[in-house]
Amino acid sequence: MLRALALLAAAAACPAGAWCAAAAAHQAASGPAADASGAKGDPAGGPSAAERLLFLQPHLATIREPRTLTYDYVAEGGPAGRVDDHATLALVGRKDGKCCGTHVDFLSGTSAVNLPDLDEPQSNPILMYFLESEVRLLERTTHGQSAHFRRVIRQALASDATVRDTTVRWGGKDLPAQEVHVAPFVNDPYRARFEREARTEYTFVLSDAVPGGVVRLAAMLPAAGEARGAQRTLAIADPQPAAPATAASK
Repeated sequence: MLRALALLAAAAACPAGAWCAAAAAHQAASGPAADASGAKGDPAGGPSAAERLLFLQPHLATIREPRTLTYDYVAEGGPAGRVDDHATLALVGRKDGKCCGTHVDFLSGTSAVNLPDLDEPQSNPILMYFLESEVRLLERTTHGQSAHFRRVIRQALASDATVRDTTVRWGGKDLPAQEVHVAPFVNDPYRARFEREARTEYTFVLSDAVPGGVVRLAAMLPAAGEARGAQRTLAIADPQPAAPATAASK
Protein backbone atom coordinates (compact mmCIF):
# COMPACT_ATOMS: atom_id res chain seq x y z
CA MET A 1 0.00 0.00 0.00
CA LEU A 2 2.78 2.46 0.91
CA ARG A 3 4.62 1.61 -2.30
CA ALA A 4 1.48 2.24 -4.37
CA LEU A 5 1.00 5.63 -2.71
CA ALA A 6 4.64 6.51 -3.42
CA LEU A 7 4.19 5.58 -7.06
CA LEU A 8 1.08 7.76 -7.39
CA ALA A 9 2.80 10.69 -5.73
CA ALA A 10 5.79 10.33 -8.02
CA ALA A 11 3.60 10.21 -11.11
CA ALA A 12 1.86 13.40 -10.08
CA ALA A 13 5.22 15.18 -9.71
CA CYS A 14 6.48 14.33 -13.20
CA PRO A 15 5.61 16.09 -16.46
CA ALA A 16 5.35 12.62 -18.01
CA GLY A 17 4.79 10.50 -14.93
CA ALA A 18 5.49 7.17 -16.60
CA TRP A 19 9.15 8.13 -17.03
CA CYS A 20 10.09 8.92 -13.47
CA ALA A 21 7.38 7.45 -11.26
CA ALA A 22 9.08 4.08 -10.89
CA ALA A 23 12.45 5.58 -9.98
CA ALA A 24 10.94 8.03 -7.50
CA ALA A 25 8.87 5.29 -5.88
CA HIS A 26 12.02 3.22 -5.43
CA GLN A 27 13.66 6.26 -3.88
CA ALA A 28 10.80 6.78 -1.44
CA ALA A 29 11.00 3.15 -0.38
CA SER A 30 14.79 2.89 -0.24
CA GLY A 31 15.90 6.16 1.32
CA PRO A 32 18.61 8.47 -0.04
CA ALA A 33 20.12 7.54 -3.39
CA ALA A 34 23.50 5.87 -3.36
CA ASP A 35 26.48 7.24 -5.25
CA ALA A 36 25.62 7.29 -8.96
CA SER A 37 28.92 5.85 -10.14
CA GLY A 38 27.63 2.35 -10.82
CA ALA A 39 26.52 0.95 -14.13
CA LYS A 40 23.46 -1.22 -14.40
CA GLY A 41 20.45 -1.91 -12.22
CA ASP A 42 20.75 -1.94 -8.45
CA PRO A 43 20.66 -5.59 -7.29
CA ALA A 44 18.97 -4.44 -4.08
CA GLY A 45 15.96 -3.28 -6.10
CA GLY A 46 16.51 0.46 -5.81
CA PRO A 47 16.77 2.87 -8.74
CA SER A 48 19.67 2.27 -11.10
CA ALA A 49 22.51 4.75 -11.55
CA ALA A 50 20.91 5.84 -14.82
CA GLU A 51 17.52 6.44 -13.20
CA ARG A 52 19.10 8.45 -10.42
CA LEU A 53 21.00 10.66 -12.83
CA LEU A 54 18.08 11.25 -15.16
CA PHE A 55 15.06 11.41 -12.86
CA LEU A 56 16.16 11.89 -9.23
CA GLN A 57 19.08 14.29 -9.51
CA PRO A 58 18.28 17.91 -8.45
CA HIS A 59 19.31 19.41 -11.81
CA LEU A 60 17.59 22.73 -11.11
CA ALA A 61 18.61 23.14 -7.47
CA THR A 62 21.32 25.72 -8.19
CA ILE A 63 19.04 28.04 -10.17
CA ARG A 64 17.80 30.69 -7.74
CA GLU A 65 16.06 33.18 -10.02
CA PRO A 66 13.97 33.13 -13.22
CA ARG A 67 15.76 32.53 -16.50
CA THR A 68 15.28 30.68 -19.77
CA LEU A 69 17.45 27.85 -21.05
CA THR A 70 17.51 27.21 -24.79
CA TYR A 71 18.26 23.86 -26.44
CA ASP A 72 19.10 23.33 -30.12
CA TYR A 73 17.52 20.34 -31.85
CA VAL A 74 18.90 18.75 -35.01
CA ALA A 75 17.45 15.69 -36.78
CA GLU A 76 19.33 14.07 -39.66
CA GLY A 77 18.70 11.00 -41.78
CA GLY A 78 14.91 11.14 -41.74
CA PRO A 79 12.62 11.46 -44.78
CA ALA A 80 12.58 15.26 -44.42
CA GLY A 81 16.37 15.52 -44.54
CA ARG A 82 18.03 17.77 -41.98
CA VAL A 83 15.61 19.45 -39.57
CA ASP A 84 16.64 22.25 -37.22
CA ASP A 85 14.36 23.18 -34.34
CA HIS A 86 14.65 24.22 -30.71
CA ALA A 87 13.21 23.85 -27.23
CA THR A 88 13.12 26.27 -24.33
CA LEU A 89 12.88 25.65 -20.61
CA ALA A 90 11.52 28.73 -18.84
CA LEU A 91 12.09 28.86 -15.10
CA VAL A 92 9.45 31.31 -13.94
CA GLY A 93 8.85 33.13 -10.69
CA ARG A 94 5.86 32.02 -8.67
CA LYS A 95 3.21 34.18 -7.04
CA ASP A 96 4.58 33.32 -3.61
CA GLY A 97 7.96 34.72 -4.62
CA LYS A 98 9.71 31.36 -4.73
CA CYS A 99 11.76 30.13 -7.67
CA CYS A 100 10.89 28.42 -9.84
CA GLY A 101 8.05 26.87 -11.75
CA THR A 102 8.77 25.59 -15.25
CA HIS A 103 7.23 25.89 -18.68
CA VAL A 104 8.66 24.01 -21.68
CA ASP A 105 8.14 24.76 -25.36
CA PHE A 106 9.42 21.65 -27.09
CA LEU A 107 9.88 21.65 -30.86
CA SER A 108 7.28 22.81 -33.38
CA GLY A 109 4.64 21.60 -35.83
CA THR A 110 3.82 17.90 -35.73
CA SER A 111 6.94 17.25 -33.63
CA ALA A 112 5.82 19.50 -30.77
CA VAL A 113 5.30 17.91 -27.35
CA ASN A 114 2.97 19.56 -24.87
CA LEU A 115 2.93 18.44 -21.23
CA PRO A 116 1.67 20.15 -18.06
CA ASP A 117 3.78 22.87 -16.43
CA LEU A 118 5.43 22.03 -13.12
CA ASP A 119 5.22 24.15 -10.00
CA GLU A 120 8.61 23.43 -8.39
CA PRO A 121 10.50 20.55 -10.01
CA GLN A 122 13.99 19.44 -9.05
CA SER A 123 15.05 17.33 -12.03
CA ASN A 124 15.12 18.92 -15.48
CA PRO A 125 11.82 18.22 -17.31
CA ILE A 126 13.51 18.61 -20.70
CA LEU A 127 14.59 14.96 -20.31
CA MET A 128 11.00 13.74 -20.18
CA TYR A 129 10.03 15.89 -23.15
CA PHE A 130 12.85 14.38 -25.20
CA LEU A 131 11.92 10.84 -24.24
CA GLU A 132 8.25 11.49 -24.93
CA SER A 133 9.09 12.94 -28.34
CA GLU A 134 11.05 9.77 -29.16
CA VAL A 135 8.14 7.55 -28.12
CA ARG A 136 5.72 9.54 -30.27
CA LEU A 137 8.09 9.38 -33.24
CA LEU A 138 8.32 5.59 -32.86
CA GLU A 139 4.54 5.41 -32.71
CA ARG A 140 4.18 7.45 -35.91
CA THR A 141 6.82 5.59 -37.89
CA THR A 142 6.04 2.02 -36.81
CA HIS A 143 2.30 2.24 -35.96
CA GLY A 144 3.16 0.50 -32.71
CA GLN A 145 1.83 1.32 -29.27
CA SER A 146 3.37 4.26 -27.41
CA ALA A 147 2.76 2.51 -24.08
CA HIS A 148 4.97 -0.39 -25.22
CA PHE A 149 7.85 1.82 -26.34
CA ARG A 150 7.64 3.89 -23.17
CA ARG A 151 7.66 0.80 -20.97
CA VAL A 152 10.60 -0.84 -22.75
CA ILE A 153 12.75 2.29 -22.61
CA ARG A 154 11.92 2.79 -18.93
CA GLN A 155 12.75 -0.83 -18.09
CA ALA A 156 16.02 -0.64 -20.02
CA LEU A 157 17.05 2.46 -18.08
CA ALA A 158 16.36 0.54 -14.88
CA SER A 159 18.26 -2.62 -15.81
CA ASP A 160 20.50 -2.29 -18.88
CA ALA A 161 21.79 1.29 -19.11
CA THR A 162 25.47 2.02 -18.57
CA VAL A 163 26.95 5.13 -16.95
CA ARG A 164 30.47 6.46 -17.47
CA ASP A 165 32.40 9.56 -16.51
CA THR A 166 33.30 11.99 -19.29
CA THR A 167 34.01 15.68 -19.84
CA VAL A 168 32.16 18.43 -21.70
CA ARG A 169 33.32 21.75 -23.07
CA TRP A 170 31.33 24.62 -21.54
CA GLY A 171 32.17 28.29 -21.15
CA GLY A 172 35.68 27.69 -22.44
CA LYS A 173 36.42 25.02 -19.85
CA ASP A 174 36.50 21.22 -19.73
CA LEU A 175 34.04 20.19 -17.06
CA PRO A 176 33.22 16.81 -15.46
CA ALA A 177 30.10 15.10 -16.78
CA GLN A 178 28.42 11.71 -16.87
CA GLU A 179 27.06 9.86 -19.86
CA VAL A 180 24.17 7.40 -19.81
CA HIS A 181 23.87 5.00 -22.74
CA VAL A 182 21.12 2.50 -23.49
CA ALA A 183 19.92 0.41 -26.43
CA PRO A 184 16.44 -0.45 -25.14
CA PHE A 185 15.03 -2.60 -27.94
CA VAL A 186 17.88 -5.08 -28.37
CA ASN A 187 16.00 -7.83 -26.55
CA ASP A 188 12.46 -6.63 -27.20
CA PRO A 189 10.42 -9.75 -28.07
CA TYR A 190 8.40 -7.63 -30.51
CA ARG A 191 11.37 -6.10 -32.32
CA ALA A 192 10.65 -8.05 -35.51
CA ARG A 193 7.65 -5.73 -35.99
CA PHE A 194 9.93 -2.68 -36.15
CA GLU A 195 13.33 -4.17 -36.93
CA ARG A 196 14.91 -0.99 -38.31
CA GLU A 197 13.88 1.30 -35.43
CA ALA A 198 14.74 -1.39 -32.86
CA ARG A 199 18.44 -0.60 -33.41
CA THR A 200 18.00 2.88 -31.91
CA GLU A 201 20.44 3.79 -29.13
CA TYR A 202 20.13 6.69 -26.70
CA THR A 203 22.83 8.78 -25.07
CA PHE A 204 22.28 11.33 -22.29
CA VAL A 205 25.10 13.63 -21.16
CA LEU A 206 24.65 15.47 -17.86
CA SER A 207 26.83 17.79 -15.79
CA ASP A 208 26.16 19.60 -12.52
CA ALA A 209 28.42 22.39 -13.81
CA VAL A 210 26.02 23.30 -16.65
CA PRO A 211 22.79 25.23 -15.97
CA GLY A 212 19.89 22.80 -15.77
CA GLY A 213 22.24 19.82 -15.65
CA VAL A 214 21.42 18.55 -19.15
CA VAL A 215 24.15 18.98 -21.76
CA ARG A 216 23.13 16.73 -24.64
CA LEU A 217 20.44 14.16 -25.41
CA ALA A 218 20.73 12.01 -28.52
CA ALA A 219 19.00 9.18 -30.35
CA MET A 220 21.12 7.35 -32.92
CA LEU A 221 20.00 4.78 -35.46
CA PRO A 222 23.07 3.12 -37.02
CA ALA A 223 23.15 2.48 -40.75
CA ALA A 224 22.62 -1.15 -41.76
CA GLY A 225 23.01 -2.50 -45.28
CA GLU A 226 21.18 -0.19 -47.66
CA ALA A 227 19.28 1.50 -44.83
CA ARG A 228 20.91 4.78 -43.91
CA GLY A 229 21.37 5.86 -40.35
CA ALA A 230 19.63 8.68 -38.52
CA GLN A 231 20.36 10.87 -35.54
CA ARG A 232 18.36 13.29 -33.40
CA THR A 233 20.18 15.54 -30.95
CA LEU A 234 19.04 18.08 -28.36
CA ALA A 235 21.88 20.14 -26.86
CA ILE A 236 21.95 23.18 -24.60
CA ALA A 237 22.80 26.36 -26.47
CA ASP A 238 25.79 28.60 -25.72
CA PRO A 239 26.41 29.66 -22.11
CA GLN A 240 25.30 33.27 -22.56
CA PRO A 241 22.54 34.07 -20.04
CA ALA A 242 19.09 34.02 -21.59
CA ALA A 243 16.51 36.73 -21.00
CA PRO A 244 14.54 36.25 -17.77
CA ALA A 245 11.21 34.51 -18.13
CA THR A 246 8.03 36.30 -17.13
CA ALA A 247 6.31 35.34 -13.89
CA ALA A 248 3.87 32.46 -14.04
CA SER A 249 0.24 33.34 -13.52
CA LYS A 250 -1.06 31.03 -10.86
